[in-house]
Amino acid sequence: MSGKSVENEFDFILKAREEARKIVEYYKAYLDDAMNVEIPFMELKGVKKIRKIAALDGGERLKNLVASSVIIVRGGGGVFEKNEKIIKRVMHDIFITSRIQDLERFSNLIRDILEFKIALILLEDDPEVLVMDGSLVGYVTHGLPNEVAGHLTKPSSEKPIQEYVEKYVEYLTLYNKLLKTCKEKKVLLLGVSKDSRAQYLVDEFHLNRVLTDYALLKLKMKKPCVTEPIVAGYKLQNETIQDFALKNDYLAEDLASFYICYFKLKHNSIPIRVDFPVWNHGRFQEIMQFMETYHDEKGFLMTAHLVHNWAVMKETIVNSAVNAIREEVLKLDPYIYDAIFVPQRREEI
Repeated sequence: MSGKSVENEFDFILKAREEARKIVEYYKAYLDDAMNVEIPFMELKGVKKIRKIAALDGGERLKNLVASSVIIVRGGGGVFEKNEKIIKRVMHDIFITSRIQDLERFSNLIRDILEFKIALILLEDDPEVLVMDGSLVGYVTHGLPNEVAGHLTKPSSEKPIQEYVEKYVEYLTLYNKLLKTCKEKKVLLLGVSKDSRAQYLVDEFHLNRVLTDYALLKLKMKKPCVTEPIVAGYKLQNETIQDFALKNDYLAEDLASFYICYFKLKHNSIPIRVDFPVWNHGRFQEIMQFMETYHDEKGFLMTAHLVHNWAVMKETIVNSAVNAIREEVLKLDPYIYDAIFVPQRREEI
């Protein structure tokens, strides 16, 4: 046998270093272009104002069994007002599906539905500001897998597909209601994202999409400030969804158009992306005041720590829910239990 049949660890490290050199060469030209871009920044005013605010977060866990998957979601939110006891809201939901494709996407949909329900409950306490965890624009562009979208107007005979459609319709209905309620109550609605691969600024300045906004701002945002808001482009995923939304009066233009901006609140903090509906554009000074008032020493929102902890899915909750399902199915029909609710083999290895 000729040649080298076994590669040692040193050879592998050399390959890794070669890949690193390729990455540096690949990105260098694009970063040079980014350095030449002049991004308009606005200085923070240093003005703080205590408000009655609501904030929320959500989490989900996916448990795959042999022929089914269990989606368990938890959401936590609260209303925070000076000299008042925090109003805390925690909710759970659970869903079983036999669908095998797009499970993570479907799981996110179930979580978002629960977050919308909590948000609407929090709005009953009349906060001045409502902070959603994540992108408001992202909720609009969530969409459906193509094979499912076609059944928005033509019901499917396959239960997992029809369930997906029904949950998506519930999602659109709740988000539409949330936006309308905030607009009617004049609530300052904000979507706040700490980690993102968004490319709104990259597109705005016609840079190569190998870059992200965060990569760009890491180079350009050297001190606490905020970028000037820009219109956040969005579109519903395909014509079928657009037609369905239009027919049912979901997410009309004045509801689902947004601005985005990036805040750097401390010298060593990472940028925070904030998006807000177009009807709040005239209240940008209030948004700046809010962000400056409620950030911590690391430059992120203080309320986010609390609601995140309330929304974290505890392992005991997951295990208790899954075990309750198994026990009930086993009691009702042992044959069904054996066919679809036993654990996947890799869990037993």
